[in-house]
Amino acid sequence: MFIKRKAIIRRKTKEVDVTVLIDLDENGAKIDTGIPFFDHMLNSFAKHSGIKIEIEAKSDLDVDEHHTIEDVAIAMGLAIKKALGDKRGIARFGDAIIPMDEAVAICGVDISGRGYFNFEGKIEDSGIKFENFTHFFDTLCKNAGINVYLSVKGLNAHHMMEASFKAFGVAFGKAVRLIGKDVRSTKGVLD
Repeated sequence: MFIKRKAIIRRKTKEVDVTVLIDLDENGAKIDTGIPFFDHMLNSFAKHSGIKIEIEAKSDLDVDEHHTIEDVAIAMGLAIKKALGDKRGIARFGDAIIPMDEAVAICGVDISGRGYFNFEGKIEDSGIKFENFTHFFDTLCKNAGINVYLSVKGLNAHHMMEASFKAFGVAFGKAVRLIGKDVRSTKGVLD
């Protein structure tokens, strides 16, 4: 019996109203957060992960970058967690080394059930603030229950951020692919 690996999460606060659809078995993207550069990064993630993502976010504040990015990360993380279910049959681990012109990003993903983000590198603000870039990943990891190691080097901040989202996408896509029927853990559970 095939289990749908799909989830929709809506998060509405006094600041942001966001709806996220994640479908681990389809592909494509329809993203509108009100922050064009962030939309571009999320589209890159969707394309390179091979999953379907639909996100609509509206901020009551005049395009408040921090709260919008944070609430998208929370909703996206919860949708990923729900879509993964008990994680039975997934590869669990994924990795990627992605160059983009002078920049390179290295990413490792473990769908462990325990959320942790480890970042190495420094990026200047580009399209979004660096603090919101790292906050997105940290918040997503905690809410999805996934471990992500991400390292980036380069000169151009745009290239560094984009290489990071692409590397995360490739690594995530590998980790969530179905390769069997068991839970890949010596404990028998991933949480």
